[in-house]
Amino acid sequence: MKLILSLLLFFLSFGSVFAADETAPVADLMSYEGYKNNVEKYCKLDKTVPNRNQLWVDWEKESLIKKEQVIYADITKKEEGDREYKRHLGDIKADPSKIDTIEKFSLGPAFLEKASYTYKETMGAIYACAVMNAKVRIIGTLMTKIPMTQSNTKERYQKQLDYIRKAAGEKCRITGDTSELSIKKTLLDNTTYQYCNYRQYLHYLDSVSKKSLDVYYKISKEGTTTENINLLKNTDSAAMEISRSAGKITSEISHTREVFPQAMVAFTEFEKTYASHIILEFILQDYLDLRETLKQLLNPIGQVIYKASNAQSPGK
Repeated sequence: MKLILSLLLFFLSFGSVFAADETAPVADLMSYEGYKNNVEKYCKLDKTVPNRNQLWVDWEKESLIKKEQVIYADITKKEEGDREYKRHLGDIKADPSKIDTIEKFSLGPAFLEKASYTYKETMGAIYACAVMNAKVRIIGTLMTKIPMTQSNTKERYQKQLDYIRKAAGEKCRITGDTSELSIKKTLLDNTTYQYCNYRQYLHYLDSVSKKSLDVYYKISKEGTTTENINLLKNTDSAAMEISRSAGKITSEISHTREVFPQAMVAFTEFEKTYASHIILEFILQDYLDLRETLKQLLNPIGQVIYKASNAQSPGK
C-alpha cells in the first residue's frame, strides 16, 4: 500500500513537471531573467495562479542536502556562472575543477556541458543523502526488533549505523519523519524541483542558441591574439554549429526526462531489498552460530562414543 501511494505521488508530480514545460511561454525563454521567472512560476508555488499547487513546492523545508537551489549560468556572464558552479559543487563535495576541464577541452560553447555536470552531481548528492536516510531508518528499525544481544552482525551494523549518521550529518539533513513513505516524498520533492529547474534552463539554452547567435557562439579562449573567437564564420559553419548545438540540447532534454523516473524506481527497489539483505545476513549468522554450538556440544559426545567403540573392539 505504501509503495502504491509513493508511486502515485511520483506520477502525479512527474506529469505536472511536463505540463509546466509544455505551457511555458516561448517569449520568456529568450532571456536569463525569463528562465529564472519560469523557475519561480513553474517550479515553485505561485499563489497568483489559480489552481496551481505543485506537490513538490515544499522541498526546501526538508531539503536532503545542506545547499540551496543551484543557479545555472547566464550565458552573458560566463565567468560569474563558472564561479557559482564551482562554489555549489564544492558545497556538495563534488569536483569543482571539472568546470575548468570542460571549458578547456570544449570546441564550442560549454554552457550545456557545465550545467549538465552540475545537475547530475546535484542529483547524485540528493540520492546519496536519501540512501543514507533510508539506511538509518532500516538499520535502526532492525536493531530494535532483532532480539540477539551478542552478535557480530548486529555489532557490525550498529557501527555502520553510527558511521552513516555521522557522515550524513556532515553533508546531508536527516529528515524529521523517517518513515518509508516520508523519505520517498522528500526525495520526490527534492529531485522534482531540481529537475524542473534544469528543464527550464535547457529550454533557455535551446532558445538562445537558435535566436541569439552572436551571444551564444562567441567565446573567449586563452592564447588567442583576439579577444573572441566567433564560431559562426560563414553560413555553412553557422548552420552546422547551430544544428550540432540544437541536437545536443534536444538529446539532453530527452535523456534527462528518461532517466528521472528510472532513478526513483531504482531507489524504491533499493529500499525494498536492503532490509531483506540485512535479515539474510542475520539468518546466516544464526546458522553459523548454531553450527558452532552443535559442534561444541557434539564433539564430546562423539569422543565418548569413539572411546566406547574402541573399548569394545576385539583385543582391547
